Amino acid sequence: MDERRIRRQDLVTAACTEGCPAGIDVPRYIRCIQEGKFDEALAVIRERIPFPSVCGYACYSPCESRCGNRQFGQPIAIRALKRAAAERGGALWKKNLKVAAATGKRVAVVGSGPSGLTAAYYLATLGHEVTVLEALDQLGGMMRTGIPAYRLPRKGLDREIEYLRELGVKIRTGCRIESLPQLLAEGYDAVYLAVGAQKGARLGIPGEDTPGVTDAITFLRRTNAGEAVELGGRVAIVGGGNSAVDAARSAIRLGAAEVRIFYRRSRAQMTAYEEEVEAALLEGVKIEFLTAPVGIARKNGALEVTFTRMELGKPDASGRPRPVPVRGSEFTRTFDSLVTATGQALDIPESMDVSVGDGGYLRVDSDTLATDRRGVYAGGDAVTGPASIIEAIAHGRKAAASIDRFLGGAGMIDQELAPPEEEVVVVDYAAEGSSRVPLSCIPLAERQRTFRIVEKGLGKKRAMQEADRCRSCDARQFRVLADEEACKECGYCVEVCGMGVFETAKKYNKKGYRPYLVKKSEHCVGCMRCFYACPDFSIEVIEASER
Repeated sequence: MDERRIRRQDLVTAACTEGCPAGIDVPRYIRCIQEGKFDEALAVIRERIPFPSVCGYACYSPCESRCGNRQFGQPIAIRALKRAAAERGGALWKKNLKVAAATGKRVAVVGSGPSGLTAAYYLATLGHEVTVLEALDQLGGMMRTGIPAYRLPRKGLDREIEYLRELGVKIRTGCRIESLPQLLAEGYDAVYLAVGAQKGARLGIPGEDTPGVTDAITFLRRTNAGEAVELGGRVAIVGGGNSAVDAARSAIRLGAAEVRIFYRRSRAQMTAYEEEVEAALLEGVKIEFLTAPVGIARKNGALEVTFTRMELGKPDASGRPRPVPVRGSEFTRTFDSLVTATGQALDIPESMDVSVGDGGYLRVDSDTLATDRRGVYAGGDAVTGPASIIEAIAHGRKAAASIDRFLGGAGMIDQELAPPEEEVVVVDYAAEGSSRVPLSCIPLAERQRTFRIVEKGLGKKRAMQEADRCRSCDARQFRVLADEEACKECGYCVEVCGMGVFETAKKYNKKGYRPYLVKKSEHCVGCMRCFYACPDFSIEVIEASER
């Protein structure tokens, strides 16, 4: 098998790394796992995020949607490999971590979700005195209160939070901040507001305050805290996002005999992660699409819910088809309880005196995350609305760098925690792809009655086997050559390419078509799909010669 050696400085940014909001060097840590170097793999991951275990369990894996292996078959199980690194990696990263001398500057972080704790971690390594202020009695934010333990076991979360204490981060739980001016008066030099979006959105229909109706945030918080929650045998869930699916799967585990999700759009428009939807269906959850509640009443000790059928109209502001009620399609169902999961809203008192944007979330400068108050920054769900853990972590990183610059530092939060990678060995792969190493799960009957983690994860041998499927796209560079004048704007090249190589030109060619130009040829993995798809044979794919 032919192989070449590529110098580290000649690598390009792989599409999977570009797809990660935190910019984790995915191919590098996978190469470490290929060699059984889990310590080094974990160190590479920790160069960009302080929660590798959390992301290894619960990240929605945008990197996998950009994986070059998708062009040949199934993408690499990047999230599962991150979990393997977190579980098998040791303390190499801690040995290489440098903590700067004390700066004498004090920073308050309000909220202990992934964004707040990420900012606290990096600010502490830069020598600032950081205090995390959390309204609840435990740290973790939505990682603890919103994500069920069958997706994110608490042991890993607690361990990664404990590292912050080791760095000297001060913790104050049960501390709800009601006044920003009062907080600033306590002598903090900067404040990071990472309060999340902790209030469930309302349905806006008659009867939604009826006993037996609750929002998903409240339901999941109580369930994840181990409180006794009475649902009854028939449970309705309204919504199509992750909270709706989490609530439905939790209801199954709490003993509900019938759990139905009602979503006003089609499955293609669901924002819940596809693998979570599939898991819910497997566990017995039913989903009714193009259906929305219009009224709730309590009759004979149960909830009588009136629904209407929907049809999809023109796209709304989100870019998705707008659901439109079908006249005369109303029908009624009876349930014991109903959980609403139709959105989340900011929940802070007006006395905080911070500017709120048109969408109801905190207004910040997009480059620095600075609010309109000097020294006050904000990020995470409080700014973006409900998003993912990795996106919140990315905001925490940006906030830490911005706050450090505000306090007189250089804003350099990254450190080299893994040994340097001098070169990459590139092996010539066969054109056909390979299937993922299967992930084992606990038996279905057990899943339906326990909150134990569902996925068992990859052992050392299977992790190395899965990592070996990686093509090291950062060490491969192909060039796409397109004859713009021959292009007839059919779009087949775009349709078959999942690597973002093409874009439409702004100008028309001589034939009156807007040709598809090469956008990012460094992401080309040489699959040749565009070449074979082009009816005019106006595309050529060659391996780049220069490095």
